[in-house]
Amino acid sequence: MARTTKIVNFSLPPETYEDVNELAKQTQTSRSQILREALKQYVVSERRWQQIRKWGEETARKLKIKNEDDVERIIHEHREEKARIKSST
Repeated sequence: MARTTKIVNFSLPPETYEDVNELAKQTQTSRSQILREALKQYVVSERRWQQIRKWGEETARKLKIKNEDDVERIIHEHREEKARIKSST
């Protein structure tokens, strides 16, 4: 029967190793399970941040944002338009 997991070896600073050991004891689980879950959450988080950065880059391109001055300009224009709408009602 083939393995359903892959073995990965890596080093941890002593403090992190002790933290993982302590957490494993507290949760009555293995170090491997703690590290698997931590890596899984990290990968999910990184993928989400990649999506956010991609969205930001696309939005900046669409709105022709090149720097912070452009952001300030867009905010100012939005506030002016919002005030115009409010004053016309």
